[in-house]
Amino acid sequence: MKKIISAALATSLFASALPVLASCSKTPVLRVASWEEYIDEGEGDRNSMIEDFEAWYEEKTGEKIKVEYITLDDNETMYNKIRSGETYDLLCPSEYMIMKLQSEGKLEKYPESFFDTSAEDNYYAKNVSTFIKETFENGKNKDGSSWSEYAAGYMWGTTGFVVKSEYAEAAKSWNVITNSALKNRATAKNNVRDSYFMGLGMLYETELTAKKAEYEAGTIDLAAYRAFLNEKMSDTSADTMAKVKELLLSAKNNQIRLETDDAKDEVIKGDNYDLSYQWSGDAVYIMDLAKEENNVLYDYVIPEASSNLWFDGWVMMNGANTDAATAFVNFISKPENAVRNCDYVGYTPCVGGAEMFEYISEKYSAKEGAAEEDTALYDLGYFFGGSDSGNYVLTVPAEQLHRQLFAQFPDAATKDRLAVMSYFDADVNSRANKMWQEVKGA
Repeated sequence: MKKIISAALATSLFASALPVLASCSKTPVLRVASWEEYIDEGEGDRNSMIEDFEAWYEEKTGEKIKVEYITLDDNETMYNKIRSGETYDLLCPSEYMIMKLQSEGKLEKYPESFFDTSAEDNYYAKNVSTFIKETFENGKNKDGSSWSEYAAGYMWGTTGFVVKSEYAEAAKSWNVITNSALKNRATAKNNVRDSYFMGLGMLYETELTAKKAEYEAGTIDLAAYRAFLNEKMSDTSADTMAKVKELLLSAKNNQIRLETDDAKDEVIKGDNYDLSYQWSGDAVYIMDLAKEENNVLYDYVIPEASSNLWFDGWVMMNGANTDAATAFVNFISKPENAVRNCDYVGYTPCVGGAEMFEYISEKYSAKEGAAEEDTALYDLGYFFGGSDSGNYVLTVPAEQLHRQLFAQFPDAATKDRLAVMSYFDADVNSRANKMWQEVKGA
């Protein structure tokens, strides 16, 4: 999600925008589709983010707007809604669905004016993380266009294992999921993409680890390393898929529980599970509540070979009201609003800025007077910095090197070994779903 409209554009805004707005009244409606509990919904007397945007928009433009905020279950539901004829101005799909929608010609490009950092209200362009900006500019769609042309980052993260400390070392390998000591005591994702990615990690672990050693030795550069990771972790050839199927069957035979969200509460209790494959934001939620409610401590471990870099981003459908849509993106990209959403949702925004760094510092810095041996330095310069990246180093409790802070902001070395998995085209999707049903039915 990206940009906002400056006050100078107010007089011309609705001349072009009104025809494409859906509305049952005199007030134009901006249709926004996203996920449940993925934006600050307010509490008590405190306004929601949507209410604050509507007031801010009117103040900036002199015009009222109504946001119709639609929540959907998942990316596939969103895609099916679009195919059935539903129209939206803004969507917040995950990276693979962004690529898929773009390849099918369903998305508007962000206007060049959106990226003008001299414009007062272009909060996204001025505050997007250096790391996210580079990732979006370097990421390519099938036609060679960059992700940044069609998407503005909202939240991002990794996948990894929430694990009790006795299994933390083993969890550095993807093959921990077949460890007999974890029989009946592990969970994995009940969806084909996350599970297939896990299977690829198991299959290619030796090759991935060898390539990591080459990169660390300086034999290959970061671009070549990432290209290798993305290629391997997006391999959907028939031969590879057959091998992944056998590996997933071996995990299934270890009695892992397949779940989406329904096992989180049980993992939090700490009685029945010792390891759970999770998205990073959910990992933070689990670690927080497990400690607060049950005094159970978990680590967050990203396998050494590689893991998944995911993001959700704001995209505009063809025919969208781009002025109002980019205004919405820019409003929620104001650093203070990014902090609000981060605190409410628990995931990591794509926006940096001084306010976000201050929030993270207050949340994770070690208490004054903490013993030196109980603390560690944590460098967040890759995310918040640029030329001044050395100014973003925190002194944190040593446990945060493998707990919530690491889940929200993996260290720079870990960030380098993350891969973005490409979307499945129709043929791959059909083969993958067939394979996954066979795994689940075994």
